[in-house]
Order: sequence, then structure tokens, then C-alpha cells
Amino acid sequence: MSSTFSWEELIQQAAEEALRGRYQQALEKLQIADETGEPRDFRYYWILGKSQKGKGEELEALKSYETSLRLNPDQTKLLEEMTDLYDSLRFPDKALNTARVLLSRDPENRDLRYKALLWSSRIGDIEYYKATLKELESSNPYLAEEQALLDEISSFQKAGKIEDSIARCKRFLPYFPRNKSLHRLCILSYKSKDSNLYEEGLLQRANIFRDEPIFHHILSMEYLDQRRFVESAALARRALLLSLRKNLFPDKDYLLPLRRYYIQIGSDSGILGTELLEEIIRTKKSPSIEEWNVLLKHSSFSWEVLAFALRSVSETEPEESALIVSKEWKDMYKDLKAGELEKDLSRYAGPYSLDKTFQFYLETGYSLAEME
Repeated sequence: MSSTFSWEELIQQAAEEALRGRYQQALEKLQIADETGEPRDFRYYWILGKSQKGKGEELEALKSYETSLRLNPDQTKLLEEMTDLYDSLRFPDKALNTARVLLSRDPENRDLRYKALLWSSRIGDIEYYKATLKELESSNPYLAEEQALLDEISSFQKAGKIEDSIARCKRFLPYFPRNKSLHRLCILSYKSKDSNLYEEGLLQRANIFRDEPIFHHILSMEYLDQRRFVESAALARRALLLSLRKNLFPDKDYLLPLRRYYIQIGSDSGILGTELLEEIIRTKKSPSIEEWNVLLKHSSFSWEVLAFALRSVSETEPEESALIVSKEWKDMYKDLKAGELEKDLSRYAGPYSLDKTFQFYLETGYSLAEME
């Protein structure tokens, strides 16, 4: 496949092919360019990455993009593509770091700042999350039009104009990130359009309302409907802890995804643990320390039973006594579950796997109130 074209001409041709979506042709041009003997530059790796991404080879594309960036760090467009690619590959920490570089260059990019808000919540960067939320809400030129915008989106939905509804949702969520009515309308539109978009809408709402258990529970139930049991259970655990913060006897529905998960993996102790807790919720009776000891042993120190026990003693026992017995239970949990801790659901599954504000709750002396 020799050619009379120069390296520069071949690179320009490959770039044009990639921009047209003709990815195989772009790769062929790059192959011919290699035969000229000229060294590869940052443009070569950008074209290679774009073509790989276009063909669905996202991890390979990311490697090519990173090489291009090392050769020439001053590539704003490439950084934007890398941010989207990190997000697609579920690397929210890297997506956030790249977004922060872009925002330092373009602080008025509200859409990107909204995405940064979501990513910071997912990885547990609470300081950046709060600062970004405040920044998004501090300057809103559409504040007086809030109700009119909601009415407009609702009217689009009723008229079956889902594309228009989605377009308005995507435009105005960065201006009203904590408007629950707007999130609800957006999620309804997404559900009518695309299942992936619907799931992403549920996740966005959970990211923003990160302290509200109901939104994590709804997402957990969605994963359960999809038979994604591990992800469902990971979200359910977070929902359960958030619910326990608010109520000593949360709704028993929060246990449903966890029970289904234990049934799926055949864990008798897990099933028993959820059954014991359902009975406690039904009777609304707080067991004594001695009774909790019995329940913990019966359930082989089930994660859920321990979470309830820690919450209960913090509420019903004197502070000093609660701290002593909590440490004792956690030490026993670590001794019994030492081989399982590295496989804990919160560490590798679900959208919050990088969020250390939640990750180590049952292994440390932190109380629920100190988690964030």
C-alpha cells in the first residue's frame, strides 16, 4: 500500500476520514503514513484514538488519546473527548480531574460543571460537590422562569414531543440541579425514549440528592428489574444506610433488593438476616445489646444486621457504652469476614465504588453522622 503522498498529506487525509466517520479508511491512511518512516506525532494518536473509539474499541482509544496528550498537553478538544470517554468507561475520578482542567480554562462551561458535580458526588469528593452545587445555583438567569419551564416540558410530554422535552431537560438541569420536579419530568421523558438514558437519569438524581435514600432505592429497584443483582445490592446497601440515618425503623422495602440478591447467590445467612430485620421493623421494637448479640450470631454477622445493630445502640444506649459495644461488634465482623472484606459490594460494584465516605462504615469507628 505504498503512496506518493507525503506524511503530512496522509495525516490530513486520515483526519478528514475520521471526522467523516470513515474510521477504517482513516486507519488505512495511518498505516500508509507509517511506511514513510516519519515519527508519529500527537495528531497521529488523536486520529488513531478517534478511529478506535468510532469502532467501539474504547479502552484502546483512551490509550491513544493519552499518548497524544503526553506529546502535546495543550489540546482542549482532545481533553473534552477524553472526559466523555472516561465517563463512558466508568472512570468518574479521571473524568472529574480532566473536567477540572477544562473548567480552569473555560469557567463558564455550565454543562461541564454540571457533569463535574455528578462525578464529584460519585467519588465522594464532598467539598468539590458542595462548592460546585453552590456555584451552579448562585448565578441563574432563568430563576424567574422556573415554573414556566416546568410547564413547558410537561406540555411537551403530554403532546408526545419527547425529543423537545429531552432537549429542554438537558439544557436546564445545569441551571436547576436540585429541582425534583424537573428531574421527575426528565426521567419520564428518558424512559419514553431510551432505557440507557432512563438509567442515567435515575443515577443523576441519586448523585445530586446523595443523602436521600429513596432515590438510591429506586435506582436499586431498576437494577433489580434488569436482574443486575450485584449492582442492585450495592445501591440497596447505600439506600439502607442513608435511611437508617433518618429513621431507626426504615421501610422494609429497602431490604427487598438485598433479600433478592442473597436468594440469587444462595446465601442462607443473608436471607436470614433480612428476615430478622423485617420482623424488627414490623414490631418497631429495639432489641437490647444481648438480643443484638444473639441476632448477629444467628445471621453470621450479616452486613445488614450489623448496620441496624450499630444504629440501634447509638440511639438507645449511653454514648460510652455504645462506643464500646460498637467497636467490639466491628472487630468481630472484621475477624469473621476478613476474607470477604476485599469483595465487599460497596468496593467494586455500583456507581459509588470510589466513594470512601460510605465504603468503610462497618470497618471503622465512624458513626452514621460522620460518614460525610
